[in-house]
Amino acid sequence: MRSKEIQIPKFLHDIHGSKSTPRDLLLSYGGGLLAAATAYYLWVGQGATGPVWKLVLLLLISADIGAGAVANFTRGTNGHYSGPEKRKTRLVFIFSHFVHPTLFFFALNVISPVAIGMTLLVIASTLVINQVTEVERQRVVAAFLLVLLISLLFVSGISHPLLLWFFILFGVKLFLAFGIRRYPA
Repeated sequence: MRSKEIQIPKFLHDIHGSKSTPRDLLLSYGGGLLAAATAYYLWVGQGATGPVWKLVLLLLISADIGAGAVANFTRGTNGHYSGPEKRKTRLVFIFSHFVHPTLFFFALNVISPVAIGMTLLVIASTLVINQVTEVERQRVVAAFLLVLLISLLFVSGISHPLLLWFFILFGVKLFLAFGIRRYPA
């Protein structure tokens, strides 16, 4: 049995689509809170110090990635980005995700060639998945690219737990959640 759908305000359509269910909204925002809590735990566990505004920035980016990793699986969000007429909207969404790692690296003071390379890999891989038109192939390509990303992360020399966590969640959000179009427009 499907939950009752509710209308989403227009300014939130890029996040939730035009309709969503209370359950999907709760799980999406719950994913954001869980991601922010995890980032905070890892920050504290690393004994990180710095200005409070950098921690707040890190937590906001983490919440956005976590909420998006869930929201992009929902019928409302996935449907919002589906269909041939949404090609440009999908590309804008993908390219806008250069902002997340940039701010994340800045907040952690960990900008490195390897981190930049991983970001480029995630964006390029998402563009590849976006070019695949058959859902079954999207799933297989997305899964392969996520395995590739995780494998490269662990042999890349990145040892910062927050960066490892970030890239895995970022890959799930863009490859599996956003990249695969599950529902018709």
